[in-house]
Amino acid sequence: MTLAKPVAIYLKLVAAAVVVNFFVYPFYGPGDEPGDPANLDVWLVLDWFMAAALAAALFTTWQRRVANPHDRSARAMFVATVVMTIAFVPNWFSATWAHGGDGTIWHIIDTTLPVLLWIEGHRLWKSS
Repeated sequence: MTLAKPVAIYLKLVAAAVVVNFFVYPFYGPGDEPGDPANLDVWLVLDWFMAAALAAALFTTWQRRVANPHDRSARAMFVATVVMTIAFVPNWFSATWAHGGDGTIWHIIDTTLPVLLWIEGHRLWKSS
């Protein structure tokens, strides 16, 4: 049994969750008061799912890159996934365990990661 379809579904679900949260976050975002329930930051939870999706995308794009060494689109997807991972990981660590990360980097991640995950999820779905 192939895992391509479940991974494809996971990548697409994470992509959709990031897009939805990106658009609704300004309406529920963290409050100014320390006890404000709006301080429950959905991003801190979603980041774990994004990290797992990036790991899966790294693996699947690397597999495709190795299987098709002369395919430019395979190379481009792998490189884009590596670049996204390089941007995501330190910002995630900073947001989770330090001072919150760089807001500009988060905007870049939250707007490009869903596209990257959706494309890879779609490719995996069609290939299985």
